[in-house]
Order: sequence, then structure tokens, then C-alpha cells
Amino acid sequence: MEAIWDDDGTLRASFKSDMRDLATRANGEIDDADEATLFCSFEPTSNRSSMRVGVYYANGRQTLRFDTIREEIELAMVNHYEISRANLVIGSEKGSRTFRLDAASGEYSVSKKSV
Repeated sequence: MEAIWDDDGTLRASFKSDMRDLATRANGEIDDADEATLFCSFEPTSNRSSMRVGVYYANGRQTLRFDTIREEIELAMVNHYEISRANLVIGSEKGSRTFRLDAASGEYSVSKKSV
């Protein structure tokens, strides 16, 4: 997995680029982005409901936020990611929390492990 954040708390250029590529492949759109925030929205299709996923830095925490019409998820202290085709994985450094999203189908999961 690769780092999401630079040492100064800003988003790495590689993460921004990979998220833009994910948005393109899965018919999404980057809708909120600055040095410490990036969100991608996906309109509903026949395979998935609308959803929004992103990361931001606020109040000393690096946070993942995921929203659908039915659910809202926030995970604090996320700092690593992996993107393969339309699949996104975001996790904590020690792997105690992991969020997985198939942006094409809208299927997602969250796992938490004791470290």
C-alpha cells in the first residue's frame, strides 16, 4: 500500500492522481479537492447507488468519509491506500482498519482488527 499523506499533512500528488484515474474508470467525479481534502462522487447506475468517498485532514486527524443514501462511515487515522482498476482500499498504517470499495458495483466493506 502507498502513503496518502506527505509529511506536512497534505495529500500526496500520487494519491490525487490515482483518485482522478479511479473516478474516470468508474464514471465518478472529483468534487471537492484542496491540499488536505479530496472527495469523489459517483452518480447512481443500474449497478450501484450514488456514493461519495474521500479523505480529509481536520482536527489533527486523517479521516476517510464514505456516504451512500443509506449509510455514512468515518474512519480516523487512515494513511495508506491501494487502487486497482475500480477497486479502492484505504487503511491505517498498522492495518487495524481497512475500507474496501468496488466503485463500479458500489460494494464496500469495513474491517477492524485488534493490533
